[in-house]
Amino acid sequence: DRHWSSKMKQAVRNDKTGLWDFSDLGDPLPPVPPVRRSASFIELDHMPHPGIAELIKSFVHVNCTMPVKLDGFPKNRRWGMGLVIDAEKGLVLISRAIVPYDLCDITVTIADSIIVEGKVVFLHPLQNYVIIQYDPALVDAPVKSARLSSEHLSQGAKTYFLGHNRIGRVVHGATTITEITAVAIPANTGAPRYRAINVDAITIDSNLGSTCNSGVLVAPDGTVQALWLSYLGERSPCTQRDEEYYLGLGTPTLLPVISTIQRGESPRLRLLSVEFRAIQMSQASVMGVSDEWIKKVTQANRSHHQLFMVSKRTFERVNQPVSLLEGDIILTLNGKICTTISDFDVMYSNEVLDAVIVRECEEMPLQLATVPADDIETDHAVSFCGAILHRPHQAVRQQISKLHSEVYVSSRIRGSPAYQYGVAPTNFITHVNKVPTPDLDSFIAATRKIPDNTYFRLKAVTFDCVPWVITMKKNDHYFPTMEWIKDSNEACGWRRVTYEGKEIFQGEAVDGVPPIAEDTDME
Repeated sequence: DRHWSSKMKQAVRNDKTGLWDFSDLGDPLPPVPPVRRSASFIELDHMPHPGIAELIKSFVHVNCTMPVKLDGFPKNRRWGMGLVIDAEKGLVLISRAIVPYDLCDITVTIADSIIVEGKVVFLHPLQNYVIIQYDPALVDAPVKSARLSSEHLSQGAKTYFLGHNRIGRVVHGATTITEITAVAIPANTGAPRYRAINVDAITIDSNLGSTCNSGVLVAPDGTVQALWLSYLGERSPCTQRDEEYYLGLGTPTLLPVISTIQRGESPRLRLLSVEFRAIQMSQASVMGVSDEWIKKVTQANRSHHQLFMVSKRTFERVNQPVSLLEGDIILTLNGKICTTISDFDVMYSNEVLDAVIVRECEEMPLQLATVPADDIETDHAVSFCGAILHRPHQAVRQQISKLHSEVYVSSRIRGSPAYQYGVAPTNFITHVNKVPTPDLDSFIAATRKIPDNTYFRLKAVTFDCVPWVITMKKNDHYFPTMEWIKDSNEACGWRRVTYEGKEIFQGEAVDGVPPIAEDTDME
C-alpha cells in the first residue's frame, strides 16, 4: 500500500555536500484489484439465547492507520471491533477513539478471514462514534445487520454483555445496568484532543466492562440496547499513559443519524456550542431556581432529580450573538423540561431553540441559535519543518477563550527542526519574520519566501497566552513543506502539495524523509 508514501527512495551520502541525496527507485506497481472472498463466522456454544449468539455475525475487526497526526491524537495505529448496522450497504459503527479522523487507512476484517478497505462516512462531533463503510460486494459471508432498540435503558435493568477483550477474544455474560449519567471525561491539558461531551454514559456491574474496549449490551431476543465503546481520556501525569474509559452508549441516540445515512444522505447536525454539567436540586436552589421549578423537575423525572448547567463555552469562529453563558441553568428546551442529557438531542435538528434559563438568580426566556457542525472536522493541514499545523480543532476551542491565530501546532516529528528548536504542540504561530500569519495560506506564502538552510523567526503564543519568539533554521532537503488538503476526488480522500524551494510538486517530492516513521512527540 503505497498511496501515502508512493516513492521508494534510496538515500546515498554525498561526501562533497555532507547531505544524503535521495533518488527514486521506481514507480509503485498498480494496485491488485480486490476480489470477492468467502468465509464463515465462529459459533458461540452454550449461549442462553440463540438471538444473542447470532449477534457474533454483526461484529467486524477494524484496523486504523494514520499517516499524519492531527487534532492532538496520540497514536498512529488503533484497532477495535465494529458493529455492522447495515450489512447490505456495508455500514459499520465504531468508537472515535479507534477512528479519530478521516485522514487514515481503514481495513475491515470480516469473520477473521476477509480483509476489505473501509472509508469514513460520518464522524459525530460530540458522541464518540464514527460510521465507516466497506464494499459488501467483496464479502461472501453471512454478515447480519444488528437490530437496534429504540427504547432507552433504565437503571437496574437486566441485560446481556457481548464483547471483545483487549486481545480480541469474544466474552459474554449476564449483567445489570448500574448507572446512566452524563459522561464527564476530563479534558487533556497537555494537548487538547477529541473527547465525548453532552451524552449519556452507561455503566454495568460486570468486570467484563472494564476489560473490553468494544461490545454491546443486548436483550434476550438479540436486539442491541447499547454499544460498548472506548472513550479516550486525559494523559496521566504519573504514568504518562493515556487513560481510556469503557462505557455504554444507548442506541436510541444513534437512530436519527443512522436512518439519514441509510437513505443515502449526509447528516447535517447543529450544535449548542457549550458543555453541560449535571447539578443537584440543592445547588440549583442556591443558584436561583424557584421551588416551583424544583417541584416540576421532581415530577418530570422521578429517577433523576437534576438540572444542567453550562460548565464551559466553546469558542466559535462565526460572529453570532452569545446566547448561553457559563453558569446558566437550562430549565426547558422547546417546552420540555431538561432532566437528562438526552433531552438536549433536540439541538441536532433545530436552528433555533426556545429555552427558559436561570442566569444570576433570574429566570428568563431565550432564543438559542445553534451552529452547524459541517465545518468542525480538520480538512487542511501543513507539515512544515517537521511540525504538523492546522487550524485549531474543536477540542482546542473547548478549552481556550481566545484564538491567537488559525495556525495551530498539533504535533511534531522527532529529529526535525521543529523538534530541535522547541516548536511545541499547542503553540499558535502568529508571525513569520514579522509578517502576520492569521491562517494557513498566509503562513505558506510567508515561509515559501525563506531560502533553504536559512535562519528565520517565528512569533508564537503558548496555550496559556504567553508570547515568545523562536529562531530556527529551515531544512527543505529533509523536511520539505507539505500541504494536505481534503479532496473527495482523490481515491484516499486527501491530496498533497509539496513545496521544495521554489518548486511545487503535486503529491510527494523526491527529497525528504517520510512525514511519520514512528509515534510523534506530543509532549
